[in-house]
Amino acid sequence: MSLTIEPLVAPASADDPAWQEYVALINRAYERDSGSALLPWDATVLHSQYIDRAHRVVDGFVARSDGELVGAASLEYDRSTERDVELAIATDPADTRVHDALLAHLEERAREQGRSNANTYVSSSVDIRGLDEGELLRPASGFGGVPLEAPTVQTMLARDYTLGQVERCSVYRRTADPSALHERLDAASAVAGADYEAVWWSGRTPDEYVDAYAYAISRMSTDIPHGELEVEEQTWDAARVRAREARVDPTGELWAITAVLHRPSGRIVAFNELVIPPDRTEATANYGTIALSDHRGRRLGTIVKCLGLIRWQDLVPESPAVVTFNAEENRYMLDVNEAVGFAPSHWEGAWSKQL
Repeated sequence: MSLTIEPLVAPASADDPAWQEYVALINRAYERDSGSALLPWDATVLHSQYIDRAHRVVDGFVARSDGELVGAASLEYDRSTERDVELAIATDPADTRVHDALLAHLEERAREQGRSNANTYVSSSVDIRGLDEGELLRPASGFGGVPLEAPTVQTMLARDYTLGQVERCSVYRRTADPSALHERLDAASAVAGADYEAVWWSGRTPDEYVDAYAYAISRMSTDIPHGELEVEEQTWDAARVRAREARVDPTGELWAITAVLHRPSGRIVAFNELVIPPDRTEATANYGTIALSDHRGRRLGTIVKCLGLIRWQDLVPESPAVVTFNAEENRYMLDVNEAVGFAPSHWEGAWSKQL
């Protein structure tokens, strides 16, 4: 096999044939590895993320064997951090040699850019609940696991990566009974009490919430479980929220935010983000969900999850499902999800390496 790896500079338009080929390979590989067809990248949305480099930098790479595209990869980091870098690799057909070569290439590019804390995610369609203990590799936390003998797992171990966390992907189908959402929302609101007010918006963040929302987003890097992964704090402010909205709006992607406002302080202390693709008949992705650490124990996570799904039912009646990821050690959010009708789809291992 004669393999070449080259950078892929994002073209001027998402309609560019090379870009379409790149995105199609990523989607085919993810569907194969995860066993789920619910999370395809929209070419226009992904293109916008590569083009806009003001706050996050994404560099793409392609691997070709005898001229044929066999791999796609990216290196991504937040400009407000110094060490963190996220590596992503897709191969089609599945080939651990191509995966390993792309991983080595990304590591070298990360070192050149001064990035030393590498994280990457590897999907598996294997239901880990059916594996014996000896067939699992568990992170240090002991929560969750990945199939030990899977070729990609063996590749990560051979390159000295450590399994830092396992995330569960869960799916809420529109056919689920909505009464569970209303019942749990009412019960959680009663527990939270009068100091907490649930608010919701789609599209542009209202001016009165944008500063508080930006602060809450910054806490995603500090207040959610990261297992053994090292994660630097990211900086968010109102200008960055507005910049994200300016990037998203032309793509047709729609963000719907449910938040809880702490009336005495004026802070947003919990939120949930549902991201609806330009094709409204595709599944909706659940991005960030958080209750700030100093406001936990009041069922705020239940409030934002349930109210968000209730509003989603009316906002995009053609979207068939909501897909979310949660750390296996985040039993609180897994309990909330399971109670309202989310079912496991697949698992992803979060791997780290100090470069």
